[in-house]
Amino acid sequence: MGFNSLDYLLFLTLALCGYWWLLKHHALRLLFMVVASCVFYMAWDAHYIVLLLGATVLDYALGLGLGALDERKQHIRKALLWTSVVVNLGLLGAFKYYNFFCTATADVLGLVGLHVRPALLDVILPVGISFYTFETLSYTIDVYRGHAKPTRNFLQFAFFVTFFPHLVAGPIIRPSKLMPQLEGTPQLLPGAASEGLFLIAVGMIKKVVFADYLAINLIDRVFDTPSAFTSVEVMLALYGYTMQIYCDFSGYTDVARGSAKLFAIELPENFDRPYQATSPAEFWRRWHMTLSTWLRDYLYFPLGGSRVPPARAYFNLGLTIFLIGLWHGAAWTFIVYGSLQATAMMVHRYFYRRSGRTDDTADPFWLNALKIIGTLHFVVLSRVFFRAQDMSNAGEMFRGLTEGSFGTAQLPWRVLLVLALGFAAHYTPRAWLETARARFTGLNAPAQGLVLAGIGACLMLVASGEVVPYIYFQF
Repeated sequence: MGFNSLDYLLFLTLALCGYWWLLKHHALRLLFMVVASCVFYMAWDAHYIVLLLGATVLDYALGLGLGALDERKQHIRKALLWTSVVVNLGLLGAFKYYNFFCTATADVLGLVGLHVRPALLDVILPVGISFYTFETLSYTIDVYRGHAKPTRNFLQFAFFVTFFPHLVAGPIIRPSKLMPQLEGTPQLLPGAASEGLFLIAVGMIKKVVFADYLAINLIDRVFDTPSAFTSVEVMLALYGYTMQIYCDFSGYTDVARGSAKLFAIELPENFDRPYQATSPAEFWRRWHMTLSTWLRDYLYFPLGGSRVPPARAYFNLGLTIFLIGLWHGAAWTFIVYGSLQATAMMVHRYFYRRSGRTDDTADPFWLNALKIIGTLHFVVLSRVFFRAQDMSNAGEMFRGLTEGSFGTAQLPWRVLLVLALGFAAHYTPRAWLETARARFTGLNAPAQGLVLAGIGACLMLVASGEVVPYIYFQF
């Protein structure tokens, strides 16, 4: 039940009706939303609801245990924390990484003459497991550190974990940000519903007009058979994928945040014009921000961050960024992608520190422009490994890119126009979007309905014949 389907529109409408109808009944409202979110999740695969509910019950119980023990029983508290870490990451590793690492180990052993046949798991990746695993982990870690008090309200905790707008593809939300919003009776502030509808509309435009159109008419064609296209067409496909994955994922986040606003719940932003970044470090501060900050707070800082000897600081940074790449998938392509990103971050850190610059150092416009262009093209080229089916396909893309052939005869002008409009919109001032938001929310309800109906009609004309899944559902 993707956000870009009529099924979701119907589901969202029914969920909103039930939620606000139960406004005065706190426990029933929470229970209704937990059940509704579980139904939403089971639309993909009903079997894996056991994992979702199991993680919810486990970390709720461990949180209570951690809260009941004082510092004199620190060894027991550590055991409870490690139970959460091992079980959550163990399940994530089993479903997401076990087959890859077994196959990779067998391949390495084969190089030295030891041929083994690994026992592989015949399972599919449970949707959303990479997201809700990090969310439940953050709860037990925060309680262990004393940064949060354990909740005794199981329904409130289950709401936090299962709330369907952020359940399958984020944003990764911290319990301290969501659970306080569940206290008391929700209030839909003036303009909140209009802002939610605006975000949903923006997200659907990103998904249907840009991400799906570019995927079907440009990116999938070129990545499937790179040798059939010129170097210019291959490069345009890489630009296209860079725009596709941004519009697909940020579009999902827009719909998630917009849907949550209709329930009077605020979810964090996940993107901040990432292709305007002037360095790899700034890119990761703008891209998938909830994942970057999660790994910063729960891995980079506990390792010592930058408050350690230089060699250790580089290791901490490199490991954190490498794991961001590996988080996305279990394949050699993601290992290469993560390694490239980690190397770029460490190189940037080295030269940034040697230059004596600070965050307040201002650059002239032309230098900022060059830095943006350079960072963008590093992102574009590294994403070959992110999108390629395997290393062989990545090699074919680079061969096609460097063979020196020209022309765009195989690309319709509409594709080039959509690609150009996507980048042009990305580099417009943020104030333009805020102005559009203010004008929409300033309309009366009938006028907003007409605008949304017009957008919906246009999307139906542009949309492909079948629903295109969101990219991050596979992670």
